[in-house]
Amino acid sequence: MLFDALIIKVASRCNLNCSYCFMYNLGDSSYKLQPKFMSSDTIDAILAKTQKFIETYNKKSFTFIFHGGEPLLASKEFYTSFIEKANKLQNKLKNVSFFYDLQSNGALIDKEWITLFKKLKIHPSISIDGTEKAHDMYRVDHKGKGSYKKVIQGAKLVKKELGILDIVCVMNTEETPLEVYNSFKKLDANSVNFLVPDYTHDNLPKTKSNHTSLGTWMIELFDIWIKDKNRFKIPIFIGFLNRLMRIKENIRNESTVLIIESNGEIEAIDSLKACGHNFTKTSLNIHKHNLNDIETSSLGKLYFSDYSTKLCSQCEQCPLKDICTGGRLVHRYSQKNGFNNPSIYCSDLIDFIAHIQHYFIRCFPDLHNNENIEKINPKEIRDYLNNLPKKDKEDNERELEQFAVQNLLTA
Repeated sequence: MLFDALIIKVASRCNLNCSYCFMYNLGDSSYKLQPKFMSSDTIDAILAKTQKFIETYNKKSFTFIFHGGEPLLASKEFYTSFIEKANKLQNKLKNVSFFYDLQSNGALIDKEWITLFKKLKIHPSISIDGTEKAHDMYRVDHKGKGSYKKVIQGAKLVKKELGILDIVCVMNTEETPLEVYNSFKKLDANSVNFLVPDYTHDNLPKTKSNHTSLGTWMIELFDIWIKDKNRFKIPIFIGFLNRLMRIKENIRNESTVLIIESNGEIEAIDSLKACGHNFTKTSLNIHKHNLNDIETSSLGKLYFSDYSTKLCSQCEQCPLKDICTGGRLVHRYSQKNGFNNPSIYCSDLIDFIAHIQHYFIRCFPDLHNNENIEKINPKEIRDYLNNLPKKDKEDNERELEQFAVQNLLTA
């Protein structure tokens, strides 16, 4: 199996109430039936099943990603216990390296947490949506107050004490790319993992009269980033650049991780909670099942069989499919057709891919001329895709079968 990391949902509650959060505010309320914190018994089951998985698939490295909710709502003793047990397992397995990451909203980070991170070799990443204006539009507490000032204090402390600052940022087109980029430069960020907002065909993003398209926003950000000689790492850009250059990626993406909920339930990536209530539920639990049993579930059959190769007919006929790979799975979903749709951001991705290809051509004109590479014309591609023959009912049903998620369409 592809995955080499577990996202451990150590806490199923959060001290913030971000309006776009797929865990709590996009229609899935299953968290209410889960324990607030993961138990010691669940830790033991996770490590036992991890051992079996590593031995079965001969993994040489494995990462535990502490997540939530907000993982810092769990006690410091939880982390000490988990890693002490994991270290004993690592010594038993010998030729396997364990790594520990943590994704936090940053509001609770203080010197005591930093001391623990150092001691246990936990690498934290913090969620910050750029400027105070952009961040506080959505990342608020349960009283509706912005969280930016508290989060920035935590981020600065991480940078000062640990020497490295990795950030996760949901793109917000209501703030300028320049302001967002400069805000991270001021923090001296090492990496910013920009995320496309999680919407589906049934829940499209609301636009304003002065709306900036996601594609335009990404293009502006790319131009700022690529011209900066002291740029920080932006994984989404590096991924597109690598695919344009036909460089094989060796990075973790959403199909290389598995979720363990606070009650031990085994699930695919939790952004799919945006598809509806209980959508990610598999009836599998770490106390009774093995990690690779995820492949027996309808969603798992699609998700862990490289979903980038299972595309709708429009994507299959698109000349950019090897670069775009169909976009993220959640962005293809509709209740009517499951994942048998193009991404809701299809047009944005076409514009962005064309822009960075044109950038390459300007940088390497000789290579362009010698290889006879054709410049991507976004309008031509859109016109081509819009004029593809419409599917009849039989063709559509045949396509839906390959996605193996029929039972999920009524979840």
